[in-house]
Amino acid sequence: MTRYTKEMHEAYREEQDEKREREERERRERIEKENARHAYLAEGGTADEFERGWPEMREEARRRRVLEREAREGMRSSGVSRI
Repeated sequence: MTRYTKEMHEAYREEQDEKREREERERRERIEKENARHAYLAEGGTADEFERGWPEMREEARRRRVLEREAREGMRSSGVSRI
């Protein structure tokens, strides 16, 4: 019988952490897509149009988030007040 070692435990924990992170990322992506789909359909778009345009919409949303985060970080580092 093989003894359960600290290295085995660390490898198991790492695997479980990666699995949890992957599942959380997939959950966030699924929620993001469903929210965008709901808004798109509410504005009169069709499900087929949404599915065709989703990859571009997702990438645009990610670019926007990066730019907003960079702007916030720039404001913080420059000492500009939000008041």
